[in-house]
This record gives sequence, structure tokens and C-alpha cells, in this order.
Amino acid sequence: MSNSLRASTAGLIIVDKARQRLGWTKTSTARWWQDAHTSRATLRRFWQGDRIQREIFIAICEAVGITDWNAIADASGLELEVIADFSNPYIDWHDAPDVESFYGRNQELQQLEQWILAGCKVVTIVGIAGIGKTALALAVADRMQSKFDCLIWRSLSTVPSLISLLDALVHNFEETVIHDIQQGTVQLLHHLQKRRCLLILDGLDGVLSQPEYIQFIQKISRDRHQSCIVITSREQPSAIEINNCINLKGLPKAEALEILQSRGFTSKQLGISALIQLYRGNPLAIKLVTPLIQSVFAGNITAFLSQNTLVIGDRLRFILKQQFQQLSELQQDILYWLAIWQEPVSFSRLQTHLLISVDPAMVLEAIMALERRSLLEKWVGMGEASFTLQPLVMKIVTDELVEQAAKEIQQVAQTHEMHHFKLLRTHWLLRPGSDDIVGDRILHQLRENLWRVYGATLPETLNQILLLLKDKSPWAIGYIACNLTALLFKS
Repeated sequence: MSNSLRASTAGLIIVDKARQRLGWTKTSTARWWQDAHTSRATLRRFWQGDRIQREIFIAICEAVGITDWNAIADASGLELEVIADFSNPYIDWHDAPDVESFYGRNQELQQLEQWILAGCKVVTIVGIAGIGKTALALAVADRMQSKFDCLIWRSLSTVPSLISLLDALVHNFEETVIHDIQQGTVQLLHHLQKRRCLLILDGLDGVLSQPEYIQFIQKISRDRHQSCIVITSREQPSAIEINNCINLKGLPKAEALEILQSRGFTSKQLGISALIQLYRGNPLAIKLVTPLIQSVFAGNITAFLSQNTLVIGDRLRFILKQQFQQLSELQQDILYWLAIWQEPVSFSRLQTHLLISVDPAMVLEAIMALERRSLLEKWVGMGEASFTLQPLVMKIVTDELVEQAAKEIQQVAQTHEMHHFKLLRTHWLLRPGSDDIVGDRILHQLRENLWRVYGATLPETLNQILLLLKDKSPWAIGYIACNLTALLFKS
């Protein structure tokens, strides 16, 4: 008896009906592969018709209530030739991640399915880090794979160049080596025309600095073919005109509650709604903070919220900080001001506080770019729109602001060179219109940072720096004196 089995076409139909009765997806329901004591990758291979270990094959069938696994197995013993036979779908999940669970997003799934079935050549899913772009792409690919001749998943975070991507993609169809971008693009388009393929490119934002990628996406979105390319990205590239785009927001309360309930919380717990709102329904952020609430606060959400702080896991912090560092200087300046205000600010009010005169058109373009990156929240009232930061972004930008300000003070204290002052010259850390110095959050955080370096000598250090400002023009000083004086008050 063979130690490996694969499912027959008729057997897969039986399994498909069994999993539908349970309300499970083909590969996104974690319980399936967990009950079978296997991995999601193996479950995918089962659905592809690949041979898998006999015991695991039986366990996968039993997990959905099928005891007669012989009725599912292919008795022919012939190897499956997926790429050469167009009647069989070719599935290549490659580096697609395993998603622990998938919640809600029914409206977004329906919209994506509608676009894909309508023949859209390129659709995009954009949103802030952790919002669930990859999970949504996995879900739609899982649901739509039977509509295509082939499904190919590629993560762009691990692709160093466009040539290497094209080489990997074309290699799915023919044994060849790609020597240049033009050759690879032509050959890929040939196969996208010949077969109906679902191609998922996960993480386009990771390669947007490479102009050839923009040109590549432009070409496959314009040329004639019968395939569909699904793109996920933290931002919508302005140079690519794509009409079919889902800007993913946080989960609604009911769906965010499902995540919390799966982690042992109940819908009746005090503070649970406030927790969801604090993290704006960001699935990854909620998943990352719940272990801390359970271990440090014994599952007491209100005790955590009473700390008046926002905890961001290392993984999410790294992604958001990396995204911030990739912004232009003007875009960073705008985010710094919004972090200082901590409330919605109109475009006209923002303009009045920029120390360096900037063309209003450039400021508008910067705001639009930040919106495309899902870093801003827009508030529309009776008058003009106002902008503020999502709490997660507010936390990252505030920490970055304090770190940069402390670095500037240390550099000036060491060198007595005023040119090190940049952020503290252009941004007034005391929120405009407020004189509540004692309660100012950013100044307090900055002083704590500096106190760890200078201790009781901090007031003396700040006074010495203030002496350097004598005889300097107001333009050269900017907000430096205001910021240092405010820090002295807190000392």
C-alpha cells in the first residue's frame, strides 16, 4: 500500500460539500489543519491534488466528517501534470503566509469577486499596516481559484528585482531564463493571454522605489489579456491609474469582537468597545495587544485603558516606523505638526504654522500622498476638511518626534553648533493655543528622555544652549527658544 495519497476530482467535490456544510473555507479556516494535525501548506497541496502523507490525508477527510476516505482518494496512481494539462488548475501559493483566522470583510470580498468576474485586469487592496490586506487577498484567492486555470502568489517583500520576479513567474509556465525586463514582460503577457490566471502580488509598496515596477504594472493593466492581477500595498501608487481599488479600513465593532472573543474576552467586558476604537479596529494591532492585557492586567481591559497609553508590538512598530522614514521631509513635517496638535487640523490652519514658506500646492500634494498611504484620518464638517492621525500613527510619529528632538539637543550640547537644530527650530512642541505646559504630553516625554542622559544637570545644559541663541536672528531661532524654555519650566 502506498504511503501517500491524493484526492480524485470527484473526491474533492465530496470534500468541498462537506466543508461548506461546516461553513469552513478551503484553506483559511485554521481549525481544519489544526484538527488534522498538519499545516495550511499541506492542506493547500491536498486541494491541488498533490500527493500527501497517507495518515494526514485521512485526518484531513475526518476533520470535515468524512470517514470513508477511500471514496476521496485517487486510485489511478498517476502523477498529476498540472502545468501541461489546461483542464487542471495550476496552483502555486509559493510564499503565501498562513493566516491564523479571517474575520468579516464580506462586503469587500463581494466587491473583489464582482470585479474579478467582470474581467478587471488589475485590482488593488490598500491600507495601513496590519489592517488585513494580505488576509483579504488570501481569502479572495481561496474563493476564486476554481474560476481560473492557474493561481500564482508572490510576495514582493522578498523579490530583489523585477527581473527575478519575471523569471519566477514565467518559470511556472515554461523552462526558460529571463535575461531582461522587456523579454520577461512579453513572455509573461503571452501566458496571461493564453490562460486565465489569478496572479497575486503581495506588498507592492516594498518595490515602489524601483521605477521599472511602476512601468510593469502600467503595462499589464493596459495590455490585452484574460487574467487578473490582485495587488496589495500600503499605498496607492499615484503613477498607476487603477480604478478598481479597495481602501481597507479597520474592522467594524462586531467583527473586531470576534477576534477578542477568540482570545478569551467576552462582548460584555467593560472597556471592550473603547479598546476597539482606540486601535481603530486594526486586526493585527488588536491581536498584538491582547496577550499583554491578559498577562499584565489579568484580562482587565479597563485597567489597561486607565494607563492612557497605546501599546504597539515590535512587528507593527517596525513596519510603521519604516513607512514614516520613507516619507519626504515635508510629509514628515506635516505628521509632526498633527502629532503636536492631537486634534483635527484644517489645511489653512496648517499653512499658518509652517515656519518655512511652502507653495500651497506642494502642501496639498503632500497631504494627498499621506492619504494614499492611509496615514491620515479625514474629518469633514460644515467647513473645510480637517486632518488628524490614526492613534497608531500618532504614537509612532510622537515617539519619532521625541527621539529626534532629544538627539538634536544632545548634538548641540556637545558641539555648540546651532545647525543641528532642525525639528526644534521648525516645530513648536507646545500645542498652539495652549499654555498648559505642565500637562503637555510631548514635552513631558522629551524631558524624561533627556533626564535619563543629563539627570540633575539638565536645566544647566538647556540654559547653556539658550545662551547660544544670543544675537541670532528670529529666522535662525525659529521655535528653538520657545521649546527650550518650555522644557525648563518642566524642569
